[in-house]
Amino acid sequence: MTRDPLASLAGLPRLAVPESLSSMVHDALSEAITSGALPLGFRLREIPLSQHFGVSTTPVREAVRRLEREGLVEVSPRRGAIVAGVDVERAADLYELREILECRAARRAAQQRGSDLSRLNQLLAEAEGFLDEPDQVEFNRLDVQFHRAIGDLGGNAQLAEMAERVHRRIQAVRIACAVSLPGRPRLSQRQHRAIVAAFKARDADRSETLVRAHIDDVREAVLKVLRDQGKADVA
Repeated sequence: MTRDPLASLAGLPRLAVPESLSSMVHDALSEAITSGALPLGFRLREIPLSQHFGVSTTPVREAVRRLEREGLVEVSPRRGAIVAGVDVERAADLYELREILECRAARRAAQQRGSDLSRLNQLLAEAEGFLDEPDQVEFNRLDVQFHRAIGDLGGNAQLAEMAERVHRRIQAVRIACAVSLPGRPRLSQRQHRAIVAAFKARDADRSETLVRAHIDDVREAVLKVLRDQGKADVA
C-alpha cells in the first residue's frame, strides 16, 4: 500500500505567499507616507495601488491593515483608507511614547559588551552631507535609521521595531504639517555624536539622559510649531 505523501505534510504550515508581497507593499507605502510623497488625507485605493505595484489586491489590503495598526492610515466605511492626520495632543502622546521606548533602547545599547558602533558612525557620516538642506527630507530619513540602529544595538527586536514605528509616525506628522526647524539637523547631529560617545564609554545613565534630552528638545520645537499653526488657522 502506497502512503499518500501529502498526508505526512498535514502538520506543516502552508506558505503565506502574499505575506512577502504584503511586506514589500507595506514598506513602500510607509516610506512614501513618512517622506511626504503621499500627503495627509490621500486615499489609498486598492485597485490603483495593486496596478501600480503589479500585485493582486490581497497584499495591498494586508499592507493597508498593517499601516492602520501602526497609526499611519485611518480607515472608515465612507472614505475608505486615507493617510492619517494627527492633532497636537496626539503628537505630544507620540513623543512621550517615543521617549519611553528609545530611552530604554539606549540604556540597553550602552550595556551591551563589545557593541559594534560602525552602523551608527556610518549614518553620522552620511548625514553630514545633508545638514544644511532646506527640506530636511534626507536628513530625517537618516535620522529614523540612526535611532533604529540604536534599537538594534540594544538587542530587543520588538522594542526596536515599535520605537521605529512611533518615530515614523512623528516624521509623517512633521512632513504633513510642513514643520520646518531651521538649524535642527546640525543640533541633532551634535546630539547624536554625544550619544554615540556615551555608548562607546558604556555609560548607560548618560546614554539614557542624552537620548531623553534629545527627544525632549525636538518635541518642544515641533509642538510649538504645531500649536502656532493651530492659532493661525483660527485667526
